[in-house]
Amino acid sequence: MAATLLKRTSAVWVPPRSTGERAFANEPCLIAMTPSPDGAQMRWSRSSLEALPAMKTTVLLFDARDVTLIPVKLPPLSGTRLMRALPNLVEDALLQDVNSCAIALGPRVGDEQRLLAVIDRAWLEYVIGAFERRGIRISAAWPAQLALPLAPGGWSVACVHQGLAVRTGETDGFGWSASTDADFRTEALACAIEAAAQAAPRAESIDAFADDRAWQVSVDRASKRLGVEMRFSGLPAPVPAPVDLLEARQGTAGRRWLASIDWRAWRIPAALAAGALAAFLIGLNLHWGRLAQERAVLKVQMESTFRQAFPNAQVIVDPMLQMQRQVADLRLKAGQTGPDDFLPLLTKFSAALGARGADALAGLEYRDGRLRARFRDAFLDGPAVRDGLVAACAQQGLKLQFEGDEGSTALAVVSLQS
Repeated sequence: MAATLLKRTSAVWVPPRSTGERAFANEPCLIAMTPSPDGAQMRWSRSSLEALPAMKTTVLLFDARDVTLIPVKLPPLSGTRLMRALPNLVEDALLQDVNSCAIALGPRVGDEQRLLAVIDRAWLEYVIGAFERRGIRISAAWPAQLALPLAPGGWSVACVHQGLAVRTGETDGFGWSASTDADFRTEALACAIEAAAQAAPRAESIDAFADDRAWQVSVDRASKRLGVEMRFSGLPAPVPAPVDLLEARQGTAGRRWLASIDWRAWRIPAALAAGALAAFLIGLNLHWGRLAQERAVLKVQMESTFRQAFPNAQVIVDPMLQMQRQVADLRLKAGQTGPDDFLPLLTKFSAALGARGADALAGLEYRDGRLRARFRDAFLDGPAVRDGLVAACAQQGLKLQFEGDEGSTALAVVSLQS
């Protein structure tokens, strides 16, 4: 079954989370397994994430030290309610906060228990997102300890990434830390096998798989020390695990979207955008301050000019408006008319109306420097007439603005152009 599954699918051994995200992306800590051209065997090589061999689909094998397998008795629930209850079932068996973990539901273990695979959610999403951003589809994500070939009556041990992945049964396995020193590796192998023997009868033989030939010395020493036959070989093609960590991603669409963003690629653009925004805000505030200063200077000058022209004024609130009113009063006392008085406006408006002006108006009202004209029926018989009248008023220095419906009878406001 494994050969059929992986005949056209690659596999990648993911390093432990302790290596860190920077090492995961830039250092040759990934073990990529790709099928040979004839599909007869798997070839593996060590590379970084950026230098991965070309692949469209792959299976991820997460380090056994990052995945905890816990058999539990499930309550009589199903669907969403069961998934919500899973954190409460494994909380006592974990050292980290259960809310930061992703939990995948595995097969039945015995009559009343089910296998649960627990992994840090942030690490799971980061790794899967890193591959998906490079156009690689993840077909499955398996715990490495459950993806080892298991001979009948035997155990399997994978010596990968300076650690151990031990499989003692179809649904049993764990991870163990090792070292780069041969003596420490021997001690780690012996301790891991002894720990496994505490929970199950020791196997008669153990298959030891390694990513480095240097492990063979430690494997031979551990075999003699334990009195158990340990067959040493290179990394094998993984077999389908009974639990898929991808199932733990259900209901986390928002987190998957965030994980799919390569934030490191946006650091420089974000810094440039922040710098541009800061420069814009600083410039905007400096410009506003300059305009406010000019406004204050102009206001002082206007008040000074007003006081020079009208020294008897008691209070100055709006120099411009008060100046206009004072000038209008002086003009009225002198018997002169202003440009926005009734007669000047009417004269210019009559010139704009032309020869038809006598029959054009049905009513005329003057108020606050504006004429409000009501035209007779059929005078404005189309948009062209309206536009022509507006243009004629503009030539006279007037602003004509129609109000109401665009029928044959219309209201218009006439005022001086500002």
